Amino acid sequence: LKLPFRLQAFGSSAIKIQDPCRGCFIFRAAGGLVVPMAGIKVAVIGPGMMGRGIAACLAAGGPHEVMLYGRKAEAAEDGAKKARELMSFLVDNGVASASRGRIVPTTSLAEAVQGATFVFESISEDLAAKQALFAQLESLVDASAVLCTNTSSLSVSAIASGCQGPAAERVIAAHFIGPAHLVPLVELCPSDRVAAAAAAGKDPAQNPVARVSAFLESVGKKPVTLMKEIDGFIAARLQAALYRECMHLVQSGVADCAAIDGAVFNGFGRRLTEIGPFIQADFAGVDLVQRTHASFFPQLGSYQRDVRADALVEQGRLGVKALKGHYDWTEERAKEVMARRDAELLRRLQVDGTRDSKL
Repeated sequence: LKLPFRLQAFGSSAIKIQDPCRGCFIFRAAGGLVVPMAGIKVAVIGPGMMGRGIAACLAAGGPHEVMLYGRKAEAAEDGAKKARELMSFLVDNGVASASRGRIVPTTSLAEAVQGATFVFESISEDLAAKQALFAQLESLVDASAVLCTNTSSLSVSAIASGCQGPAAERVIAAHFIGPAHLVPLVELCPSDRVAAAAAAGKDPAQNPVARVSAFLESVGKKPVTLMKEIDGFIAARLQAALYRECMHLVQSGVADCAAIDGAVFNGFGRRLTEIGPFIQADFAGVDLVQRTHASFFPQLGSYQRDVRADALVEQGRLGVKALKGHYDWTEERAKEVMARRDAELLRRLQVDGTRDSKL
């Protein structure tokens, strides 16, 4: 039997279908959800560091028109230029789709979002500014467009309240992790109204979280979905929990920053690239973990403030931007560390491209 489509396995439960006659792509995710992969217009609002990283990975992942909006022409043009450079980096290193899109700068919000299937907002973390933006978007976007905010520190439901009409039921968080073009994770979180609509049994094919998840998978990202909203989502909370214990060990005189950082990236941190905490617990034995945690948990730090950061900020030790923070820095050393980090993130993307990294 000859099919008029080329079928390609994509993840553990998805299929990408290409019709060679029309050059049209369809992505079929788990549950039968279908997202067209050609001719899609996507808007990214905000040409800063995160915005251009998001634009780069979306354009590198498929034949999409990615509109990058900035209020000022210089900012929009510069953001698009840097986004194209990031996309070229992905192409040159073999982690981009064979069918790539284009990145178009604009200073017109209407031009950016009209006809867009998905809108990804990445402006400053200011609730009033985001609410005002989403109020504008509501009057400009198509009736089916999904509006995504790239936040984990602000309430998605509060941001969605900027929309007064039905668009509020299509607002979700799509939180990219920096550097967005190299880190595959995107955390998806429904607003209260989106969650309520899903609970009421509305058509799953129209669920905005499912639609965005399928699209992100199609461009090579690895989304995870929260069942309900919580400050910090998953990744930021886990990082904060680890940091709090690191701070506790320093404050208690157990070890210095270098010893603790070394224990992370030379020890269990290497394991985390393949297996998460719950997988590790299963391999170690849940009974052993139970006994270990019974001893450790009461001893863990329970700080309600980052007292170490409080002291450092008071001393003007603000981190790499001030060339002094937990450590003293030089510009050369900072660049070296970032280059090493990015090289490892790229290597992981290349490994991901050779296999399905899902559990």
